[in-house]
Amino acid sequence: MIASVVLVSVLAQGKGDFSYKIGNQEFLGYVAEAKGFKKRSAVVYVVQDWNGMGDHEKSVADKLASLGYTAFAIDVYGKGVRPSTVQTCSAESSKYYANPELYMERMSGAIRAFSSKFRPRGQQIAIGYCFGGTGVLEFARRNLGIDGVVAFHGGLKRLGKDRAKSISARVLVLHGEADTFIDKPDIAECEAEMKVAKSYTFKSYPGAVHAFTVKSMGFSVGGAAYNEAADKGSWSELMKFLPR
Repeated sequence: MIASVVLVSVLAQGKGDFSYKIGNQEFLGYVAEAKGFKKRSAVVYVVQDWNGMGDHEKSVADKLASLGYTAFAIDVYGKGVRPSTVQTCSAESSKYYANPELYMERMSGAIRAFSSKFRPRGQQIAIGYCFGGTGVLEFARRNLGIDGVVAFHGGLKRLGKDRAKSISARVLVLHGEADTFIDKPDIAECEAEMKVAKSYTFKSYPGAVHAFTVKSMGFSVGGAAYNEAADKGSWSELMKFLPR
């Protein structure tokens, strides 16, 4: 059963924290509202990395708002749940890899909370980073009501058992060619599965490893590093993908 959503508080026009509840649990997301936002304007949902919704996701939302897209950085884990070590990030994110229904409920609930305030009727795009990249691809596979998804250095393996028979969303995958966290068979399987998407593009960046858009997680992870060329190139691809 999908938990009900209760809106707790919302920001004034501009940018700031966005509190909401799914069932009895409280969440703290972040909204950056574009100047002149209208209901028919495109909205971008930003899905967090494995260490929770934080500075990286807020900066992405702010950047999108400066370009005319209202953005909502979704809190998947819940208010106050912000792991800060490799071990705690791995433990927290693993709960959602093991229970994709819970992961999808958290994303859907956040979108419903945002929609209850802003009531968007334009295109809705979900972008995700690492853990969030896995999530937005799964959201598309399950046809949960999104127009397009963009995965930045995300996991490509599906979380459910069955391959999608049709995907109504447009899909863009932005991948570090030297990412050792992603197995080549998973790339091949993703490529095969995404053929049923409304449209599908896979872009890889030579020399880029995992987390190539993230300048700092607050701790180091072997095999993960920022790559300026891949960061700029992937952002350019996102700009081409987003509706004007």
